[in-house]
Amino acid sequence: MYNDSSTKDMTVSRIAVAGRKGGVGKTTIACGIASILASMQQRVLVIDMDPQSNAAYVLGVDPTKPGTASLLVGDHLEPLKVGNYLWVLPGGPELMNHNIQSCDQEELADAVFGMDYDVVVFDCAPGNEHLERLAIKAADTVLIVSDAHPLALVGASRVIKELKLNSQKGRKGASRWAIIQSKIDARRAMDRTFDADLAESFPNIQRFVVRQDTQLSLAAADQIPLMTYDAKCRGAQDLIVVAQWGLNGSA
Repeated sequence: MYNDSSTKDMTVSRIAVAGRKGGVGKTTIACGIASILASMQQRVLVIDMDPQSNAAYVLGVDPTKPGTASLLVGDHLEPLKVGNYLWVLPGGPELMNHNIQSCDQEELADAVFGMDYDVVVFDCAPGNEHLERLAIKAADTVLIVSDAHPLALVGASRVIKELKLNSQKGRKGASRWAIIQSKIDARRAMDRTFDADLAESFPNIQRFVVRQDTQLSLAAADQIPLMTYDAKCRGAQDLIVVAQWGLNGSA
């Protein structure tokens, strides 16, 4: 779905969900906020940046269909429709091809310009800095996901460092970001102190908490968008706050 009007494109919200470390819940959060925004009648496109194509799988479409890699090499293809107001471009192993791994850092930003959606959500791959960098260069907002594991925090810190450097040097990319504390369970000691640790390390960065909730995992396993699966679960309620901030900057 494309639009030739540059005025329209300026109204699009582009949200990258990043974090470097795998297993922290990036895809669950990306697909969750996409489902929430679609339920608000925002036209949402999820761009799966993961060679494993997990976002496409979670949203219930064929993860092997042509998607993000084809977009990056200049093909004009129709994203797969998930439901009312929600579409996805699958990832896939083609994202590891040399021509993708060596493409210009602003290639994705150029490719999505003019797409006729209200929101574009980029689900970043773990451990692949090039694919993640493509997304944060194309985004205006980055949600940095970390659980309370020290290695996850190291990964999140590296993303924050890169975002700050880009901003200081006036480079293309996100102008605002927030930390998403993922899978938080107050029964665990590290989880109870995590917010205070983040506040000390990153005092000027917006923070959100997404509590541990099996409904989020079950929605993903059953390949049903979150707001269709269980719109009232605590994970959905936490993600609604995140989605609203990602859309318009209000907490």
